[in-house]
Amino acid sequence: MSLRLLLLLATLWLGVASPSWAENSSSSIYSDVEASVYQVRVINQQTGKKTAIGSAFVVMRPDIIATNYHVVSTYINNPEGDFALDYLSTSGNTGRLELLAVDVLHDLAVLKADTPLGKPLQIAKIPPKGARLYSLGNPMDKGFSIVEGTNNGVMKSSDDNNILFSGSLNSGMSGGPTLDENKNVVGVNVATSGNGLSYLVPADYLAIILERLKLTGFQADEDIGQRITEQLKSNADKYVQNLQKREWTLQQLGRFKVPMDVTGVVRCWDNSDKPMPDNLMRSYFTQCSNESSIYLDDELEVGTLDYEYVWLDAGEMIPARFYRQYESVNVSVSASGAGKQDVTNFECFTDFTLIAGQEFKMTVCRRDYLNYIGLSDLLVTAALVGHKRQGMLFNLDMTGTTFESGMALLQRMLGDFKWQP
Repeated sequence: MSLRLLLLLATLWLGVASPSWAENSSSSIYSDVEASVYQVRVINQQTGKKTAIGSAFVVMRPDIIATNYHVVSTYINNPEGDFALDYLSTSGNTGRLELLAVDVLHDLAVLKADTPLGKPLQIAKIPPKGARLYSLGNPMDKGFSIVEGTNNGVMKSSDDNNILFSGSLNSGMSGGPTLDENKNVVGVNVATSGNGLSYLVPADYLAIILERLKLTGFQADEDIGQRITEQLKSNADKYVQNLQKREWTLQQLGRFKVPMDVTGVVRCWDNSDKPMPDNLMRSYFTQCSNESSIYLDDELEVGTLDYEYVWLDAGEMIPARFYRQYESVNVSVSASGAGKQDVTNFECFTDFTLIAGQEFKMTVCRRDYLNYIGLSDLLVTAALVGHKRQGMLFNLDMTGTTFESGMALLQRMLGDFKWQP
């Protein structure tokens, strides 16, 4: 077969294939669903100006739209009536919205308009890894746009099972839909980590809220704050139960073996100081974190788990000097950004206890959330005592947990400590 004939056949083949490609192009998808994508605005009723914006889309019914919890959180956290929720269409139409329900764990909210807004988009399962996806929204209040990217799979190594999306989402696109090539919603835009990587909430979680609302005729939940509290408490208990069932990696630190990484949940990093020739004391420092959180307000996130271990070896340092240095590093503070408007003051209890047959001085501190009754922050510090030239520090910091679950996790972790004579 001649080269000219091969080129002719290739040209004919491309001519047949191109209509299918065009049908699924981003421009075709955008034009088909544009009327179902909206901007959601939180309006300060004293000034009439926007205080927060995001994107949303029509789903299940013509008067129902979905967005992110964090987009409307200012309205939720200020129930005195100072704020209102509005929508803005691509054609410039505006109107009021009513908040129906939220899923704070997956950053979702469902709202209702008093008039039909457009054709509801359909929810579908996540396509295979590598499939093309199309994210829509209103980036930086500059008008609606579409971002094309790739499904890089569900993040099994994180707590929230979000979808990793190769497109770059911009501020204002939060709450918008991400579609497959059949124009079905497979995810909800939620965040970006920069470098062309973003995260999507699987649309399956939204489907759960919608099905529950459908059973009530899409009546608004009576007490959104209580719903959020129940979600947070249930999640905190389930989270700890899951951690207790998992296998923790036990690693040597000084003369102890201690629990460190938990596959898919907690990662640990070495932060030891670089040894210097003239240092009399050596220290080994490991920090562990679940690297996830639940957004509640601009300066308030919960659901974090952090713990750290420090082993100190004084070598030939005299005990009195070692004790002073040991005491100076025995400091622990909560990583939470909660303020006095959010939580009570810490209440602490200190006592001596045996861990793996060794005596520790342990302090357990607790403070409670004012608006989420039953949730607490837990801060624990334990210091090895009775050794003249060796020391061990263990610090645990949990935010937005139930006190009972926090103490159960602490007991599990301390039970895994092993002393190596």
